[in-house]
Amino acid sequence: MNMRSSHFAMLGLLALAACGPIADPPEQADAEIIVCADESAGCDHVGIAGLQTAIDAAAPGATLRIRPGLYTPQAHRDVPFQDLAVRGAVVIDDKQIALLAETGAIIQGDPAYPVSAMVVRNSEIRISGLEVSGFHYEEPEDDVYDGHGIFTINSQVMLDDVKIRGVAKMAVTGRENGHIIANGLSITNSHLGVWLEEFAVIELKDSRIIGSESAAIAAYGDAMANVTDSVIDGNEDDGLYTEDRARIVSRRTAILSNSPYGARAAGDSEILICGGKLLDNAEAVGVEDNGSVLHDDEEACGL
Repeated sequence: MNMRSSHFAMLGLLALAACGPIADPPEQADAEIIVCADESAGCDHVGIAGLQTAIDAAAPGATLRIRPGLYTPQAHRDVPFQDLAVRGAVVIDDKQIALLAETGAIIQGDPAYPVSAMVVRNSEIRISGLEVSGFHYEEPEDDVYDGHGIFTINSQVMLDDVKIRGVAKMAVTGRENGHIIANGLSITNSHLGVWLEEFAVIELKDSRIIGSESAAIAAYGDAMANVTDSVIDGNEDDGLYTEDRARIVSRRTAILSNSPYGARAAGDSEILICGGKLLDNAEAVGVEDNGSVLHDDEEACGL
């Protein structure tokens, strides 16, 4: 099976060695910028258009607080990427900001308006508490990337307690030399959970990826994923998948009821599974080409 075509894989670009630890946003002395879903007292901006205005105007280190309610796309921006355009309802470009969403704040897609929820490029950001739901595409494979959840390009991103569900393409994407740290991330019933290319890195902890039509985590090029204390359950095109020279390390994670494999490595890639559970998958592990899957290897896992 050609996993590259099914996961919309692209070309590798930058060097992993250049990807350092994620930096905290600069301290922000001013008051929070308040964004509300509709007209309310004490709000600085209203609706998803107001959220975009607030992002565009935000100074380095600014904090945007997103009040509860539905934020539904009404416009978009196309962000050039390689020979494509990533079409975002919300675009964060060259920013150092934090988006703190209160419970019930949802960026909700509209089937009649195909677009990706959020595009982050060349930025350092924190997103906390946000829910992203129901984004769709116009064409499954063309030069416009719509239907994605949070699409990051060469950015340092922290995701805390973010929920993504019902996204028609990739829920979370890391491209180029990006670094994502995700704690408490929940991805359910989307096409693909986490998609990494080039030299992107994700550190995933206390998270769950459940019921994807494709893989829970798919890594290509020289990308890398570290998955700790998480749940990978019921995904239909492998739980963990690597290709090229990519690497996934899973520690104390439950890899359950995935098909056709719990973990599969192709090309010259490697998957290391240390502890946790590897149960009830159609097949536990699979390898193609020079790929390697190590399960509770004493030396590699440091047992």
